[in-house]
Amino acid sequence: MTKFEYINKNISRVKREVKMGLIPVGILRHYEIYSRFDYYIKQGHEICCAINFTGDDMRVCDRTVFRIIKNMEEIA
Repeated sequence: MTKFEYINKNISRVKREVKMGLIPVGILRHYEIYSRFDYYIKQGHEICCAINFTGDDMRVCDRTVFRIIKNMEEIA
């Protein structure tokens, strides 16, 4: 199970743990960015275009999007 799948299944628990300070706040931002990337991939865009569109939408550089994708696809 990847980090994205884990957060997706346990989103309420993750939000609660973020409020308690157990998980960094940035993980929710990473989840949001990866969700947008996943949305573009499911629409049929190529990976490079999906990264570019995600970066534009979320106002981050393409390299940051790539790092977040790599992080969220790691096995938790």
